[in-house]
Amino acid sequence: MKKSSLALSSVLLALTATLVPASAYAAGSSVVVTSEGDCLEFGEITQITTAQARALVPSRYKVREADGTPGKVNVYMGDYSCDGISVNGGRAKPTMITMATVEISHRDGVEQPWGTTQPLWWGTNQPALTDAVQRLGAPARHVQATRKITRLPNGMLLVHNKYSGSKVDHERIAVVEDISSQPVQNFGTPTGYYTGTKGEIEFVYDMQFRAKENAASSILVSGPHTDLVRKYGFPITLTSKNTLMTGKWTMRAELKR
Repeated sequence: MKKSSLALSSVLLALTATLVPASAYAAGSSVVVTSEGDCLEFGEITQITTAQARALVPSRYKVREADGTPGKVNVYMGDYSCDGISVNGGRAKPTMITMATVEISHRDGVEQPWGTTQPLWWGTNQPALTDAVQRLGAPARHVQATRKITRLPNGMLLVHNKYSGSKVDHERIAVVEDISSQPVQNFGTPTGYYTGTKGEIEFVYDMQFRAKENAASSILVSGPHTDLVRKYGFPITLTSKNTLMTGKWTMRAELKR
């Protein structure tokens, strides 16, 4: 999943390409399939030390050090919202998600493709999605979340996302460009991995999206006592230019015992 930048490659992990109907999969307690439409995502990268990253990631995975900064690992944080996300073929509901990942270079000693990731946290305001992911053994967090979008006179959008609860309290205010003229890209991500309480979970996204680097100017403000700051190394306030992505995608996560 290595694209023109780590920002883009990491954002891809939170999205998808050619929508695969949920009915195409035999969903059950060991499989979660989502169909996610009309989505908007942006996020940013911060860095933690390799030692910090190793403490957060099981020993079977080797974290990938950031290019040009030995001893540092990139942490990508993304917030996105979709007009509709369905779980295992259920009714689609407006949904917001917050997540962070690190890239891993090896799994059980085997080199992995660029863009292979390990989630650090993952939260959503859709209870059915939280419950489905938790049944796989992953500590999905249920959060309260709101989104407000205001159209500005210059044609840009002002987006205000707010997440609260489960120690990931933060809000993001971003001015985003209209990227509807960008080409549509189709992409399937490498398999990502998470070792949960029931075993290893493998997940992959199929995506259809438009993207543009530096198309969102964002201010991220995190609660000072949240896991974002205390556990994962994000500053309380972070101002950055972000890659912006819009589109639709599917996720398939499966528990491998």
